Amino acid sequence: MVIDFFTVLLAVFVLIMYVYLILVRKSILIKSLKRKFIYVLVIGFSLLILLLTLATGQPLDQRIRGFLSVLLVLSFLLDSKGLSDDRLILGPFDKNGILYQDVEKMALLIKKKEIRLNYFKNGRRGPMMKFSIPLEELLAFLSERLNEEAEISILVDEDK
Repeated sequence: MVIDFFTVLLAVFVLIMYVYLILVRKSILIKSLKRKFIYVLVIGFSLLILLLTLATGQPLDQRIRGFLSVLLVLSFLLDSKGLSDDRLILGPFDKNGILYQDVEKMALLIKKKEIRLNYFKNGRRGPMMKFSIPLEELLAFLSERLNEEAEISILVDEDK
């Protein structure tokens, strides 16, 4: 039973990707929220791949690839975006992020149990992030890091 070179390469890739995702996740101080639907979708798809891998009579090499595929799909649960010490991290493979000093304006929309944050850089709006921390903590965090010219707008959604 010989394991194929591409199976070994896939295993190394999965290992390096998990190490990288965990390091990025540790650098984020305030994590943004994810939709619950994503968890259900990723776990369901992972279980489907696992069942297909176990149900079909495949050689060892193909079973290893099946398990590595499950780990690849489950890595979507590790991706994080949020606020680190010196920048906004917009995705798991966003190497540079957006430095706080480059942000011109932030808009915070307060909904029932979440805060939606949008930022503006060079006159363009960036992607929205959702947080579940108290507004006071978020404002204290941002006020220490944003430049002095940056404007923070707070909007309250009163739909009930």
